[in-house]
Amino acid sequence: MIVIDGLTLDLADVAAVADGEDVILAPEAVVRMDESRKSAEATALQRPVYGRSTGVGANRGVSLMEADGGDTHGLKLLRSHAVDAGKPLDRRTVRAMLVVRLSQLAAGGSGINPAIADALAELINADVVPEVREFGGIGTADLQALAGTALTMLGERPPLGGDEVPVSLAGWATADALPFISSSALTIGQAVLSQQKLSTLLDNAASVAALSFIAMSGNSEALSPAVAAVADTSAVADAAHALHAMVEGSGQPARIQDPYCLRTLPQVFGSQTEELAALGALLSRLVTAGNENPLVHGSPSDGSNDVAHHGLFQMTNLARRVDALQLAIGAACATHLRRIDLLCDPKYTGLHPFLAEDGSGQSGLMMLEYVAAAAVGRIRANAQPVSLQTVVLSLGAEEDASFASVATARLESTADALATVAAVELVCASRALRLQGRQPEEFASSRLRSMMRAGFTLPSDVGDRDLRGDLEQAIELMRASL
Repeated sequence: MIVIDGLTLDLADVAAVADGEDVILAPEAVVRMDESRKSAEATALQRPVYGRSTGVGANRGVSLMEADGGDTHGLKLLRSHAVDAGKPLDRRTVRAMLVVRLSQLAAGGSGINPAIADALAELINADVVPEVREFGGIGTADLQALAGTALTMLGERPPLGGDEVPVSLAGWATADALPFISSSALTIGQAVLSQQKLSTLLDNAASVAALSFIAMSGNSEALSPAVAAVADTSAVADAAHALHAMVEGSGQPARIQDPYCLRTLPQVFGSQTEELAALGALLSRLVTAGNENPLVHGSPSDGSNDVAHHGLFQMTNLARRVDALQLAIGAACATHLRRIDLLCDPKYTGLHPFLAEDGSGQSGLMMLEYVAAAAVGRIRANAQPVSLQTVVLSLGAEEDASFASVATARLESTADALATVAAVELVCASRALRLQGRQPEEFASSRLRSMMRAGFTLPSDVGDRDLRGDLEQAIELMRASL
């Protein structure tokens, strides 16, 4: 059970809820939301409040206070903003969105009725997932996804898989409509899941690179404490220390200087982990950031109640952080491919070409390099910066967009492709080490031993055969915490 208090939420907890963990709202969060609701109500009596007493977008100058027919604008807003298109997102991604939105609401900046948050928590715990489709958000709030969620909570739109909605709200006040959908919870949730996946994946990929280093008798001077001491960033120094600890005592180097794919491992992995950590730090703030527009603050009890209309819904920083990580991963791919290539080269391993059974023209692992290259093509395409994009919408009222939603969707694709690239390297490095007669017990590093043992669970048959099963097993190993 994950407690949602609106103040702290670990990224691992977001992933846990995405995987099925239940949630509970902390009592103090409910109190905070109710105080925010009272503040918003009092402020709306004193001044125009966007989306509460006015229309939205280009209709922001239209007063709702003059409208007739009762409190129907909120429902109209949700229905009109719920349109999306494309393939439905998976349950895990949507559950991540739901828990992020619940956490943000619990922060108390929206002015929403706490009953909405209670209903959202109930939806999560019943594992009823709204059907959210891939096209809708442009990095300025996931209005479509959250409006569609509201319709599911109202019983107007069937959930994914046709599950029965546990609670059907009787209505949705105008005062609660925009505050519910004014969030980039889907984009943030997607980014969290990819960041968590990449955290495990990059750690494993570094261990696999160490196996390749040993299989090719690399020179550990490039990873030495002396080199780490003059590294340009602490992340590069940390990577050098970690890699040196794994390969230390592996044997005499074959060369005075290795190819770049071995000699620059600290920079390659250090830059990736540095960008991953920066993204994680930003996401840790965003999952509890009550930055709805308008932001409700102060209290009517002392007359400090007010709202602040702002543009924090523009996920500019998130888009740029994801772009930076994508570039770091994309740049590293050249070294992945080169290590795979050299592992298949007799000059570097002393084995048959392509790590085949013999030198009679067998293909061995030849085609795995092509698979890795195809995955690298996907990664490099994804690394083209998304944050350079822009658009003008809503009769010119909204003249920019971050497209962070596109960036985070690409990051998920990159994580899957990187798992394939690292898995190909694992298959090659493990086969080379096995053919060389190396054993995990030779090495002091428990991290290296764990990865070598994992690699040695792959089939030992070196004859030409269908390698799909080997690669699928290796991909699962790359995604696991070893």
